[in-house]
Amino acid sequence: MEQGGATANRTGNKLEKFVESRLVEEGYKLVDKKQFDALRYLEQPIYARQYHIGQSIYGTDYSCDFIVYHPSKYPDCLVIEAKWQQSGGTTDEKFPYIVLNIRHCLPPGCKAIILLDGRGYRPGAKKWLEDQVDDKLIHVFDMAGFQAWVNKGGL
Repeated sequence: MEQGGATANRTGNKLEKFVESRLVEEGYKLVDKKQFDALRYLEQPIYARQYHIGQSIYGTDYSCDFIVYHPSKYPDCLVIEAKWQQSGGTTDEKFPYIVLNIRHCLPPGCKAIILLDGRGYRPGAKKWLEDQVDDKLIHVFDMAGFQAWVNKGGL
């Protein structure tokens, strides 16, 4: 029998696979995170997973789920954080940490979106997260909203 953490990891991985399949469908190529910065000079859409974007608000290494480069849409990159919570737990308690790190770690010009789904988070937590949208955190989506955004050329 799977314990809560194992189930969360499995379902979270499915959300990340959903994001990755959208990236591939939109013509992005997966590259090694260690070569991401150098490969941006090729002027083609690329992405990397678990990319180190800087020091967290706690002074520890902070990595994002995805970093995306597109020469015309995201020349300064786009960070995508994918968070799934299917049942009650602590994922929504991590939202302030994610938002503060987006504001603290992202280099100038880099934008971020948070993809949130599973419906196990507290209703007030999702609203709080949506209220944090600004010039750095540009969108908070569920899966359907993210797909609609992609369909309209967002990626």
